Amino acid sequence: MPGFDEFRWAGHLIRQVLNPSAVLPLADEYSATETPESTAADARDKVASSYEARLQQNKQRREDTIARHTRCYWYIVACAVAIGVVAYLSLGIPRIPLWPAALPTAGGILAFVEARRCKSRVQDASCLTDLYSDRLRRVRYQWMGKGDGGKDLEMEGHLSAADLDLFGEGSLFELLCDVYTPAGREVLAGWLQGPGQPAEVIARQQSVRYLRDRIDLREKLALVSTGKANEYSWNTFRSWLTADPIDFSRWAPWAALLLSLSMVTAGACWWGGLLQAHAALWTMATIAAGEGALALWLRGRVKRVMEGLLLSAGRLKAIRQLCELVENSKLETPGLVELQEKLRGLPKRVGQLQRLIVRRDALRNEWFIYACLLLMWSTQWTIQIERWRQRHGGEFQEKLRALGEFEALMAIAAYSYENPDDPDPDFERDGPLFEATGLGHPLIDPARCVRNEIKLDGENRFLMVTGSNMSGKSTLLRAIGLNSTLAWMGAPVRATSLRISQLQICASIRVEDSLLHGLSHFYAEVQRLRAMLDSASSGPPILFLIDELFAGTNSADRRVAAEAVIRLLVERRAVGLVTSHDLALTEIAEKRDLAGTNVHFSDTPTAEGLSFDYLLRKGKLDHGNALKIIQMVGIPLE
Repeated sequence: MPGFDEFRWAGHLIRQVLNPSAVLPLADEYSATETPESTAADARDKVASSYEARLQQNKQRREDTIARHTRCYWYIVACAVAIGVVAYLSLGIPRIPLWPAALPTAGGILAFVEARRCKSRVQDASCLTDLYSDRLRRVRYQWMGKGDGGKDLEMEGHLSAADLDLFGEGSLFELLCDVYTPAGREVLAGWLQGPGQPAEVIARQQSVRYLRDRIDLREKLALVSTGKANEYSWNTFRSWLTADPIDFSRWAPWAALLLSLSMVTAGACWWGGLLQAHAALWTMATIAAGEGALALWLRGRVKRVMEGLLLSAGRLKAIRQLCELVENSKLETPGLVELQEKLRGLPKRVGQLQRLIVRRDALRNEWFIYACLLLMWSTQWTIQIERWRQRHGGEFQEKLRALGEFEALMAIAAYSYENPDDPDPDFERDGPLFEATGLGHPLIDPARCVRNEIKLDGENRFLMVTGSNMSGKSTLLRAIGLNSTLAWMGAPVRATSLRISQLQICASIRVEDSLLHGLSHFYAEVQRLRAMLDSASSGPPILFLIDELFAGTNSADRRVAAEAVIRLLVERRAVGLVTSHDLALTEIAEKRDLAGTNVHFSDTPTAEGLSFDYLLRKGKLDHGNALKIIQMVGIPLE
């Protein structure tokens, strides 16, 4: 993945000292100063130490509880033996009463109850052990490829998701995703792909700050969850909630109930001798025929209900407990209080559906299969489930969205807690504006991340970034895009400070050709640029991030086309960055009417090959390194 190999260990975290007299605050040669790395490292170490302590505590608790659980079963065995001995002696010697068996019986019952409690405690300790193991991987940046990448939630044709690694292995979604319901996954993915309105995002920031240190609440959420959010058959269940009503007819449930009661009555009369065997047989056979006819007539409708409702009672129980936890928690920010109000009544509705499913499935056992058929058990409860859906399905889905929003806020709060030196951005009403100091890539370990300073506004509309291969150009684009995404979803950013106005993020970094659709790389890039220009014509100003502009054509055409595209973007109030290896494009940034600036990354030859400092400098690059890299890998050029 471009960017992760580019930001190698650089000794210390470095930020640039800007020249305030320059049009763009980029000095000809940056005077590098060390970021107080020890402070940042100490803060992260405290978080890691806190997690490590909780992890070891829960591991020890699990081991102790398992040992206690084992002792309980030995106590049960000992009590059973004692009861057997007392019973044997009582049978053999009548003078010995049975009452001494009461003590081991009571002890066995208490031991059994304690064993059940121990089993629950082991499950809780195992859950929290998994939780803190996962959180430690995130703090130590060992999380890539071990979580939920959310690739199924990426919007087709999105103008930055694939380019900025918002989804997939090693993505921003995988880093942030710590939710337990599909609704939480969808809300988090939506916030990543669509910037919120300023008031809404500021409210999220307040909620995140309030939830940031609520580790106890995050533990409780983990304890009541069941399974992974991406394992739910969520789309099927959601479609079932809002599907067209299934008409069972008003008389159908009454007919099923009447037939069931008639079958029970006939059986009771035969058992009590009120009916002769042959009369009872004919009566029950007639009722069974009626039941069979009714079940056959309702079969298709029952099947549709069963196929749509794929969430088990256990899943619904977890959702109900999550809702109850949120509803009963002490939450004080306006946004969180509003979510609590939206969730009022949801636990009750979920509980109703859960009980209906439990009752429907109560006799789904081979020992009771005939009873199920004779009583039309499954059919009757399926009809009740459909009635519940018609009454509460729409409301249920809306309220689950509120639960998803709460989960997404908790996930962002956990990320904020684990990155204590990442500040909240400042939102500016007037734009376009993107001004960052100490800007780094949020998917790279802070200990290895080199930071730069960027300013884009009305006076400095774009940066033309030149640089040698592997120097960090693509990573800079992604750092800007990802931090803008974090800012407008309400999360802290990887920077010393960030001032930003409302911007649409449009990127052309990882544009791919398509043999299936007959698209060349160049044509795919042109289509992406067309989409950028369309976005720039409506809505907030765009932040464009273009890597290797028009690299698929000759230098002369590239020069003309690049200037035309940049001019159109600037005229539409867009700001952004363009990278290129072609030094001819640096002439575009020198045109005063376009308000651009040339900047570059450089490298230093060493005995081993090349060394990169990943620092952004003013001006254009005056040399390349392609031949050096080719020689480094052993390809002769003579």
